[in-house]
Amino acid sequence: MNVFTMIVFIVAICVLGEVLKKIFDLKKNKPADNSADMAKLVSINEKLNNQVQALETRVINLETIVTQEGYDLKSKINSL
Repeated sequence: MNVFTMIVFIVAICVLGEVLKKIFDLKKNKPADNSADMAKLVSINEKLNNQVQALETRVINLETIVTQEGYDLKSKINSL
């Protein structure tokens, strides 16, 4: 084995050691409980769903107003 081969092996072993060290540190510091985050996300999701439902009902009401036979949008806009 020549000197350059030994240097390559030493560098490879050091790099592999650092990679393994980081992997074990990540596994060790893994967050234990995500239930608080999940509860927060669920509450945000419920609020957004309620807003979407409210907007859908408003759009349905607007569609029924605009599609009525007696409704003349152009005259209403001009009267403003």
